[in-house]
Amino acid sequence: MNIPFVKMHANGNDFVIIDNRSKNYNFKKNVILALSHRNTGIGFDQLILLENSKNEDIFMKIFNSDGQEAKMCGNAGLCVASLIFASKNKSSLNIETISNNINAKLNKNGEISITIRVPSQIFTNILTKCVTKTDNIDFSRIHKSLNSGVLVNMGNPHIVFVVDKLNNVDLFRYGSKIENNELFVDGINTEIVEIVGRKKLKVKFWERGAGHTLSCGSGILSAFYACHKNNLCDPEAEIEIPIGKVSTFIKSSEITMSSKPEVCYMGEFVYE
Repeated sequence: MNIPFVKMHANGNDFVIIDNRSKNYNFKKNVILALSHRNTGIGFDQLILLENSKNEDIFMKIFNSDGQEAKMCGNAGLCVASLIFASKNKSSLNIETISNNINAKLNKNGEISITIRVPSQIFTNILTKCVTKTDNIDFSRIHKSLNSGVLVNMGNPHIVFVVDKLNNVDLFRYGSKIENNELFVDGINTEIVEIVGRKKLKVKFWERGAGHTLSCGSGILSAFYACHKNNLCDPEAEIEIPIGKVSTFIKSSEITMSSKPEVCYMGEFVYE
């Protein structure tokens, strides 16, 4: 059986997207692992299945490259919205995920904006023990710069570290140690942030289940939210990431990011 797919990316965070609305594809972990391999498969950070939603325009099912299901992916939301806007005469839609809903809009400049309500910042279900200060997690035993981590719930769990220089912390070396730390029930996403100014942040990412990625939508929102909450940036800021820039904005309980996702190519793979 040949299954069609679209390969897309948002600032380097790449996805294989499959329309499952009229199908019933059920990909096992070993299949996802094989497809995600960048030498012998298609290669991606996440596999996205588009499915029908009872209450919203579409349901987005997300699998990390390790085969585990994920709860939220902002960059995938950008890509999915871009695909649907290109196929239908509409400029706004709602995307359902396991954890929260994403409102997407097509802007006049061709960028896509996604907005979510900031979830309740409760962390008992992600921590193995009680932590009294969730905005000051000390991981300096892993690296001296990781001494004041801020936990953020953005529909999935994140820890954000503000550092003097991004190059001071090698996420290829330390990302897995943070993700798999005994403090977390089921791992965690990590962002390191360099404050350039009130309106500009630089961010790098380590995604739970995917490793080092060039971008992470929920990670961008988490890094921005953590910095804004601690008065390190304005309510509107530009986020510089390894191969692009993203605009962010927060008002009351809603947080928004804007960027322009791109189609890499379309194809088919054989599923047996």
